[in-house]
Amino acid sequence: MRTYSTILLALPLLLGGFVQFVISQFYQKFATDALLLDSAAIGIIFFISRVTDAVLDPVCGYLSDKWNARRRFIFVGLIALAAGMFLAFLPSAVDAPQKTLSYSLAAGGIFLLYFGVTLVYIPHYAWLGALHRTHKAPFFASRAIVENVGTILGGAALVLLNPYQTRVEGQSASLLLTVGWMLALLFMLGVFPLFLYKNTEKSIEKTPSFFGAVQVLFQNKRFAFVCAMSFFNQFAATLLLALSLYYSDYVLHNKELGVAMAIIFLLSATAFVPLWSLLTRKFSKYSLWRTALILILVIFPTLLLAQNGASPYVLFFAGVVGASASAVIFFVPQEVSEVTGIEEGDAGGGLYFAAFTFVNKSAMALAPLVIGVALKAVGYNPTIRETHVTHTISALFIAAPFLAFFTSALLLHFYVKRTQQ
Repeated sequence: MRTYSTILLALPLLLGGFVQFVISQFYQKFATDALLLDSAAIGIIFFISRVTDAVLDPVCGYLSDKWNARRRFIFVGLIALAAGMFLAFLPSAVDAPQKTLSYSLAAGGIFLLYFGVTLVYIPHYAWLGALHRTHKAPFFASRAIVENVGTILGGAALVLLNPYQTRVEGQSASLLLTVGWMLALLFMLGVFPLFLYKNTEKSIEKTPSFFGAVQVLFQNKRFAFVCAMSFFNQFAATLLLALSLYYSDYVLHNKELGVAMAIIFLLSATAFVPLWSLLTRKFSKYSLWRTALILILVIFPTLLLAQNGASPYVLFFAGVVGASASAVIFFVPQEVSEVTGIEEGDAGGGLYFAAFTFVNKSAMALAPLVIGVALKAVGYNPTIRETHVTHTISALFIAAPFLAFFTSALLLHFYVKRTQQ
Protein backbone atom coordinates (compact mmCIF):
# COMPACT_ATOMS: atom_id res chain seq x y z
CA MET A 1 0.00 0.00 0.00
CA ARG A 2 1.40 3.36 -1.02
CA THR A 3 2.14 6.14 1.45
CA TYR A 4 -0.34 8.54 -0.11
CA SER A 5 -3.11 5.97 0.48
CA THR A 6 -2.33 5.82 4.19
CA ILE A 7 -2.52 9.62 4.40
CA LEU A 8 -5.72 9.66 2.35
CA LEU A 9 -7.39 7.19 4.69
CA ALA A 10 -6.38 9.32 7.69
CA LEU A 11 -7.99 12.56 6.42
CA PRO A 12 -11.30 12.16 8.35
CA LEU A 13 -9.24 12.69 11.52
CA LEU A 14 -8.56 16.30 10.48
CA LEU A 15 -11.99 17.39 11.66
CA GLY A 16 -11.80 15.14 14.70
CA GLY A 17 -8.50 16.62 15.83
CA PHE A 18 -9.70 20.17 15.16
CA VAL A 19 -13.00 19.89 17.03
CA GLN A 20 -11.60 18.07 20.05
CA PHE A 21 -8.73 20.51 20.41
CA VAL A 22 -10.86 23.65 20.19
CA ILE A 23 -13.40 22.26 22.65
CA SER A 24 -10.77 20.94 25.09
CA GLN A 25 -8.49 23.95 24.85
CA PHE A 26 -10.87 26.86 24.47
CA TYR A 27 -14.47 26.05 25.26
CA GLN A 28 -14.45 25.63 29.04
CA LYS A 29 -12.82 29.03 29.56
CA PHE A 30 -15.04 30.56 26.87
CA ALA A 31 -18.11 29.20 28.68
CA THR A 32 -17.12 30.64 32.05
CA ASP A 33 -15.69 33.98 30.90
CA ALA A 34 -17.75 34.84 27.79
CA LEU A 35 -21.00 32.92 28.23
CA LEU A 36 -20.91 33.59 32.00
CA LEU A 37 -21.88 30.00 32.80
CA ASP A 38 -21.03 28.30 36.08
CA SER A 39 -17.67 26.48 35.96
CA ALA A 40 -18.92 23.45 37.91
CA ALA A 41 -22.02 23.19 35.71
CA ILE A 42 -19.89 23.20 32.56
CA GLY A 43 -17.61 20.58 34.08
CA ILE A 44 -20.65 18.40 34.84
CA ILE A 45 -21.96 18.87 31.27
CA PHE A 46 -18.62 17.68 29.89
CA PHE A 47 -18.57 14.76 32.31
CA ILE A 48 -22.12 13.55 31.61
CA SER A 49 -21.72 13.99 27.84
CA ARG A 50 -18.49 12.03 27.79
CA VAL A 51 -19.70 9.23 30.05
CA THR A 52 -23.05 8.86 28.25
CA ASP A 53 -21.30 8.84 24.90
CA ALA A 54 -18.65 6.40 26.12
CA VAL A 55 -21.36 3.92 27.14
CA LEU A 56 -22.49 3.92 23.50
CA ASP A 57 -18.98 3.07 22.25
CA PRO A 58 -19.28 -0.75 22.42
CA VAL A 59 -22.59 -0.63 20.54
CA CYS A 60 -21.06 1.55 17.83
CA GLY A 61 -18.02 -0.71 17.49
CA TYR A 62 -20.08 -3.88 17.35
CA LEU A 63 -22.64 -2.58 14.85
CA SER A 64 -20.03 -1.00 12.55
CA ASP A 65 -18.41 -4.45 12.35
CA LYS A 66 -21.64 -6.44 12.08
CA TRP A 67 -23.06 -4.27 9.30
CA ASN A 68 -19.68 -3.83 7.57
CA ALA A 69 -20.50 -0.11 7.61
CA ARG A 70 -17.40 1.58 8.93
CA ARG A 71 -17.30 4.16 6.14
CA ARG A 72 -20.97 5.11 6.62
CA PHE A 73 -20.50 5.45 10.36
CA ILE A 74 -17.55 7.79 9.77
CA PHE A 75 -19.62 9.92 7.38
CA VAL A 76 -22.47 10.37 9.88
CA GLY A 77 -19.92 11.02 12.61
CA LEU A 78 -18.31 13.86 10.65
CA ILE A 79 -21.74 15.50 10.35
CA ALA A 80 -22.27 15.14 14.11
CA LEU A 81 -18.81 16.58 14.87
CA ALA A 82 -19.39 19.73 12.83
CA ALA A 83 -23.01 20.23 13.91
CA GLY A 84 -22.20 19.66 17.58
CA MET A 85 -19.39 22.18 17.71
CA PHE A 86 -21.48 24.83 15.95
CA LEU A 87 -24.37 24.19 18.35
CA ALA A 88 -22.04 24.54 21.34
CA PHE A 89 -21.09 28.07 20.23
CA LEU A 90 -24.70 29.16 19.60
CA PRO A 91 -25.18 30.41 23.20
CA SER A 92 -22.98 33.36 22.24
CA ALA A 93 -26.06 34.68 20.39
CA VAL A 94 -28.34 34.22 23.42
CA ASP A 95 -29.08 37.09 25.78
CA ALA A 96 -27.10 36.73 29.01
CA PRO A 97 -30.20 36.45 31.26
CA GLN A 98 -31.46 33.40 29.31
CA LYS A 99 -29.15 30.98 31.08
CA THR A 100 -31.43 27.93 30.70
CA LEU A 101 -31.28 28.15 26.91
CA SER A 102 -27.53 28.69 26.98
CA TYR A 103 -26.99 25.61 29.15
CA SER A 104 -29.29 23.54 26.90
CA LEU A 105 -27.48 24.55 23.69
CA ALA A 106 -24.06 24.00 25.27
CA ALA A 107 -25.04 20.57 26.63
CA GLY A 108 -26.66 19.48 23.37
CA GLY A 109 -23.72 20.62 21.29
CA ILE A 110 -21.11 19.00 23.51
CA PHE A 111 -22.98 15.69 23.61
CA LEU A 112 -23.52 15.69 19.83
CA LEU A 113 -19.89 16.39 18.99
CA TYR A 114 -18.64 13.71 21.36
CA PHE A 115 -21.11 11.27 19.86
CA GLY A 116 -19.56 12.23 16.52
CA VAL A 117 -16.16 11.32 17.96
CA THR A 118 -17.51 7.81 18.65
CA LEU A 119 -18.91 7.40 15.15
CA VAL A 120 -15.67 8.59 13.53
CA TYR A 121 -12.89 7.27 15.75
CA ILE A 122 -14.01 3.72 16.55
CA PRO A 123 -14.69 2.54 12.97
CA HIS A 124 -11.64 4.46 11.75
CA TYR A 125 -9.33 2.93 14.35
CA ALA A 126 -10.68 -0.55 13.59
CA TRP A 127 -10.33 -0.04 9.84
CA LEU A 128 -6.73 1.13 10.11
CA GLY A 129 -5.93 -1.59 12.65
CA ALA A 130 -7.08 -4.30 10.24
CA LEU A 131 -5.21 -2.76 7.30
CA HIS A 132 -2.09 -2.24 9.42
CA ARG A 133 -1.82 -5.94 10.23
CA THR A 134 -2.51 -6.95 6.64
CA HIS A 135 -0.35 -4.47 4.71
CA LYS A 136 2.22 -3.42 7.35
CA ALA A 137 2.00 0.16 6.10
CA PRO A 138 2.51 3.17 8.43
CA PHE A 139 -1.22 3.71 9.00
CA PHE A 140 -0.94 4.77 12.62
CA ALA A 141 1.93 7.14 11.91
CA SER A 142 -0.16 8.76 9.16
CA ARG A 143 -3.21 8.83 11.42
CA ALA A 144 -1.24 10.52 14.21
CA ILE A 145 0.25 13.08 11.82
CA VAL A 146 -3.08 13.94 10.16
CA GLU A 147 -4.92 14.19 13.48
CA ASN A 148 -2.14 16.42 14.80
CA VAL A 149 -2.43 18.60 11.71
CA GLY A 150 -6.12 18.95 12.62
CA THR A 151 -5.17 20.01 16.12
CA ILE A 152 -2.59 22.43 14.71
CA LEU A 153 -5.38 23.97 12.65
CA GLY A 154 -7.34 24.13 15.90
CA GLY A 155 -4.42 25.95 17.49
CA ALA A 156 -4.33 28.39 14.59
CA ALA A 157 -8.10 28.85 14.98
CA LEU A 158 -7.55 29.95 18.57
CA VAL A 159 -5.79 33.02 17.20
CA LEU A 160 -9.12 33.94 15.59
CA LEU A 161 -11.21 32.82 18.57
CA ASN A 162 -9.05 34.37 21.30
CA PRO A 163 -10.72 37.82 21.10
CA TYR A 164 -14.02 36.14 22.00
CA GLN A 165 -12.76 34.93 25.40
CA THR A 166 -14.71 37.75 27.04
CA ARG A 167 -18.33 38.65 26.33
CA VAL A 168 -18.72 41.58 23.95
CA GLU A 169 -22.16 42.51 22.65
CA GLY A 170 -22.60 42.33 18.89
CA GLN A 171 -19.80 39.82 18.23
CA SER A 172 -21.91 36.64 18.12
CA ALA A 173 -22.55 36.78 14.34
CA SER A 174 -18.84 37.18 13.64
CA LEU A 175 -17.97 34.31 15.99
CA LEU A 176 -20.52 31.91 14.49
CA LEU A 177 -19.46 32.79 10.94
CA THR A 178 -15.81 32.12 11.82
CA VAL A 179 -16.63 28.77 13.42
CA GLY A 180 -18.97 27.83 10.57
CA TRP A 181 -16.61 28.27 7.63
CA MET A 182 -13.79 26.43 9.39
CA LEU A 183 -16.06 23.46 10.15
CA ALA A 184 -17.44 23.35 6.60
CA LEU A 185 -13.96 23.26 5.05
CA LEU A 186 -12.65 20.49 7.30
CA PHE A 187 -15.87 18.50 6.90
CA MET A 188 -15.42 18.43 3.12
CA LEU A 189 -11.78 17.36 3.46
CA GLY A 190 -12.83 14.55 5.79
CA VAL A 191 -15.63 13.28 3.56
CA PHE A 192 -13.56 13.36 0.36
CA PRO A 193 -11.45 10.20 0.95
CA LEU A 194 -14.47 8.16 2.06
CA PHE A 195 -15.75 8.28 -1.51
CA LEU A 196 -12.42 8.51 -3.36
CA TYR A 197 -10.66 5.51 -1.85
CA LYS A 198 -11.89 2.48 -3.80
CA ASN A 199 -10.58 -0.50 -1.83
CA THR A 200 -13.38 -1.85 0.33
CA GLU A 201 -13.04 -3.79 3.54
CA LYS A 202 -13.33 -7.54 3.36
CA SER A 203 -16.77 -8.86 4.09
CA ILE A 204 -17.20 -10.31 7.56
CA GLU A 205 -18.38 -13.86 7.12
CA LYS A 206 -19.14 -14.60 10.75
CA THR A 207 -20.10 -12.10 13.41
CA PRO A 208 -19.92 -13.23 17.06
CA SER A 209 -22.65 -12.25 19.46
CA PHE A 210 -22.20 -8.95 21.25
CA PHE A 211 -21.79 -10.52 24.68
CA GLY A 212 -19.52 -13.22 23.29
CA ALA A 213 -17.25 -10.58 21.80
CA VAL A 214 -17.25 -8.62 25.08
CA GLN A 215 -16.32 -11.76 27.01
CA VAL A 216 -13.31 -12.36 24.77
CA LEU A 217 -12.31 -8.71 25.15
CA PHE A 218 -12.21 -8.90 28.97
CA GLN A 219 -10.02 -11.99 28.85
CA ASN A 220 -7.22 -10.07 27.13
CA LYS A 221 -5.00 -8.90 30.01
CA ARG A 222 -2.47 -7.12 27.80
CA PHE A 223 -5.27 -5.09 26.28
CA ALA A 224 -6.41 -4.08 29.78
CA PHE A 225 -2.89 -2.87 30.59
CA VAL A 226 -2.71 -0.77 27.42
CA CYS A 227 -6.11 0.76 28.16
CA ALA A 228 -5.04 1.65 31.71
CA MET A 229 -1.92 3.41 30.42
CA SER A 230 -3.97 5.25 27.84
CA PHE A 231 -6.41 6.43 30.52
CA PHE A 232 -3.72 8.22 32.53
CA ASN A 233 -2.05 9.63 29.43
CA GLN A 234 -5.35 11.01 28.17
CA PHE A 235 -6.31 12.43 31.56
CA ALA A 236 -3.00 14.30 31.75
CA ALA A 237 -3.23 15.59 28.18
CA THR A 238 -6.81 16.77 28.61
CA LEU A 239 -5.92 18.65 31.79
CA LEU A 240 -3.08 20.41 29.97
CA LEU A 241 -5.26 21.40 27.03
CA ALA A 242 -8.17 22.61 29.12
CA LEU A 243 -6.00 24.51 31.60
CA SER A 244 -3.40 26.13 29.36
CA LEU A 245 -5.50 29.26 28.78
CA TYR A 246 -6.34 29.51 32.49
CA TYR A 247 -2.67 29.04 33.37
CA SER A 248 -1.29 31.56 30.89
CA ASP A 249 -3.97 34.16 31.63
CA TYR A 250 -4.47 33.86 35.39
CA VAL A 251 -1.02 32.67 36.54
CA LEU A 252 1.34 34.17 33.95
CA HIS A 253 -0.82 37.22 33.06
CA ASN A 254 -0.46 36.59 29.34
CA LYS A 255 -3.56 35.55 27.38
CA GLU A 256 -1.76 35.09 24.07
CA LEU A 257 0.83 32.77 25.61
CA GLY A 258 -1.74 29.98 26.00
CA VAL A 259 -2.39 29.95 22.25
CA ALA A 260 1.36 30.01 21.51
CA MET A 261 1.90 27.08 23.90
CA ALA A 262 -0.78 25.08 22.12
CA ILE A 263 0.66 25.73 18.68
CA ILE A 264 4.22 24.85 19.75
CA PHE A 265 2.94 21.68 21.44
CA LEU A 266 1.05 20.60 18.33
CA LEU A 267 3.82 21.42 15.88
CA SER A 268 6.28 19.48 17.99
CA ALA A 269 3.93 16.51 18.39
CA THR A 270 3.36 16.36 14.64
CA ALA A 271 6.98 16.81 13.61
CA PHE A 272 8.26 14.05 15.89
CA VAL A 273 5.85 11.27 14.86
CA PRO A 274 7.91 10.35 11.75
CA LEU A 275 11.05 10.38 13.90
CA TRP A 276 9.59 7.94 16.44
CA SER A 277 8.44 5.76 13.54
CA LEU A 278 11.96 5.72 12.04
CA LEU A 279 13.59 5.04 15.40
CA THR A 280 11.55 1.83 15.78
CA ARG A 281 13.72 0.36 13.02
CA LYS A 282 16.76 0.52 15.29
CA PHE A 283 15.37 0.54 18.83
CA SER A 284 12.74 -1.31 20.77
CA LYS A 285 9.31 0.29 20.65
CA TYR A 286 9.00 -0.11 24.41
CA SER A 287 12.34 1.56 25.12
CA LEU A 288 11.30 4.55 23.00
CA TRP A 289 7.91 4.66 24.70
CA ARG A 290 9.56 4.59 28.13
CA THR A 291 12.07 7.28 27.11
CA ALA A 292 9.26 9.61 26.01
CA LEU A 293 7.48 9.29 29.37
CA ILE A 294 10.72 9.86 31.27
CA LEU A 295 11.33 13.08 29.33
CA ILE A 296 7.86 14.28 30.27
CA LEU A 297 8.41 13.46 33.95
CA VAL A 298 11.78 15.20 34.01
CA ILE A 299 10.58 18.47 32.51
CA PHE A 300 7.28 18.88 34.38
CA PRO A 301 8.73 19.87 37.79
CA THR A 302 10.91 22.54 36.15
CA LEU A 303 7.80 24.56 35.36
CA LEU A 304 7.35 25.18 39.09
CA LEU A 305 10.69 27.03 39.12
CA ALA A 306 9.87 29.15 36.09
CA GLN A 307 6.49 30.71 36.86
CA ASN A 308 7.82 34.25 37.21
CA GLY A 309 8.72 35.60 33.80
CA ALA A 310 8.31 32.13 32.31
CA SER A 311 7.06 33.10 28.86
CA PRO A 312 10.07 31.83 26.82
CA TYR A 313 10.52 28.75 28.98
CA VAL A 314 6.91 27.54 28.80
CA LEU A 315 7.22 27.50 25.00
CA PHE A 316 10.29 25.26 25.33
CA PHE A 317 8.34 23.16 27.84
CA ALA A 318 5.44 22.81 25.41
CA GLY A 319 7.82 21.71 22.65
CA VAL A 320 9.45 18.99 24.77
CA VAL A 321 6.14 17.68 26.12
CA GLY A 322 4.64 17.72 22.62
CA ALA A 323 7.57 15.81 21.13
CA SER A 324 7.41 13.23 23.92
CA ALA A 325 3.63 12.93 23.81
CA SER A 326 3.81 12.19 20.07
CA ALA A 327 5.44 8.86 20.93
CA VAL A 328 2.49 7.92 23.12
CA ILE A 329 0.06 9.07 20.42
CA PHE A 330 1.87 6.84 17.93
CA PHE A 331 2.54 3.73 20.01
CA VAL A 332 -0.66 3.25 22.02
CA PRO A 333 -3.24 2.61 19.25
CA GLN A 334 -0.64 0.56 17.38
CA GLU A 335 -0.20 -1.55 20.50
CA VAL A 336 -3.96 -2.05 20.71
CA SER A 337 -3.92 -3.40 17.17
CA GLU A 338 -1.05 -5.74 18.01
CA VAL A 339 -2.34 -7.15 21.30
CA THR A 340 -5.85 -7.78 19.98
CA GLY A 341 -4.79 -9.62 16.85
CA ILE A 342 -7.13 -7.67 14.59
CA GLU A 343 -7.01 -8.85 11.00
CA GLU A 344 -8.72 -7.42 7.94
CA GLY A 345 -12.33 -8.62 8.08
CA ASP A 346 -12.12 -9.39 11.80
CA ALA A 347 -15.48 -8.61 13.41
CA GLY A 348 -13.86 -7.86 16.77
CA GLY A 349 -11.89 -4.82 15.66
CA GLY A 350 -14.59 -2.27 16.20
CA LEU A 351 -15.44 -3.60 19.65
CA TYR A 352 -11.82 -3.59 20.81
CA PHE A 353 -11.29 -0.03 19.67
CA ALA A 354 -14.68 0.89 21.16
CA ALA A 355 -13.40 -0.28 24.55
CA PHE A 356 -10.16 1.60 23.97
CA THR A 357 -12.07 4.78 23.08
CA PHE A 358 -14.37 4.26 26.07
CA VAL A 359 -11.35 4.37 28.37
CA ASN A 360 -9.98 7.51 26.70
CA LYS A 361 -13.35 9.24 26.89
CA SER A 362 -13.66 8.38 30.56
CA ALA A 363 -10.36 10.17 31.14
CA MET A 364 -11.51 13.10 29.01
CA ALA A 365 -14.75 13.24 30.99
CA LEU A 366 -12.99 13.26 34.35
CA ALA A 367 -10.56 16.10 33.52
CA PRO A 368 -13.09 18.95 32.93
CA LEU A 369 -15.13 17.77 35.90
CA VAL A 370 -12.07 18.02 38.15
CA ILE A 371 -11.25 21.47 36.74
CA GLY A 372 -14.80 22.80 37.04
CA VAL A 373 -15.33 21.58 40.60
CA ALA A 374 -11.88 22.76 41.73
CA LEU A 375 -12.37 26.26 40.29
CA LYS A 376 -15.83 26.46 41.82
CA ALA A 377 -14.47 25.36 45.20
CA VAL A 378 -11.80 28.10 45.29
CA GLY A 379 -14.16 30.81 44.03
CA TYR A 380 -12.59 31.41 40.63
CA ASN A 381 -13.42 34.81 39.15
CA PRO A 382 -11.66 35.83 35.90
CA THR A 383 -11.65 39.50 36.91
CA ILE A 384 -10.14 39.02 40.38
CA ARG A 385 -6.73 37.42 40.92
CA GLU A 386 -6.24 35.68 44.26
CA THR A 387 -3.23 33.74 45.49
CA HIS A 388 -5.10 30.57 46.44
CA VAL A 389 -6.74 30.43 43.00
CA THR A 390 -3.34 30.87 41.33
CA HIS A 391 -1.94 27.99 43.37
CA THR A 392 -4.92 25.79 42.49
CA ILE A 393 -4.57 26.40 38.75
CA SER A 394 -0.80 25.79 38.95
CA ALA A 395 -1.33 22.52 40.81
CA LEU A 396 -3.92 21.35 38.29
CA PHE A 397 -1.69 22.31 35.37
CA ILE A 398 1.59 20.88 36.72
CA ALA A 399 1.19 18.43 39.60
CA ALA A 400 -1.91 16.55 38.41
CA PRO A 401 -0.59 15.74 34.88
CA PHE A 402 2.80 14.80 36.37
CA LEU A 403 1.17 12.24 38.68
CA ALA A 404 -0.92 10.85 35.82
CA PHE A 405 2.09 10.46 33.52
CA PHE A 406 4.06 8.91 36.39
CA THR A 407 1.33 6.31 36.90
CA SER A 408 1.37 5.57 33.16
CA ALA A 409 5.14 5.08 33.27
CA LEU A 410 4.81 2.62 36.16
CA LEU A 411 2.16 0.67 34.27
CA LEU A 412 4.39 0.57 31.19
CA HIS A 413 7.24 -0.81 33.30
CA PHE A 414 5.11 -3.69 34.58
CA TYR A 415 3.57 -4.21 31.15
CA VAL A 416 6.96 -4.65 29.49
CA LYS A 417 8.08 -7.09 32.19
CA ARG A 418 4.89 -9.09 31.71
CA THR A 419 5.20 -9.02 27.92
CA GLN A 420 8.83 -10.15 27.88
CA GLN A 421 8.31 -13.09 30.26
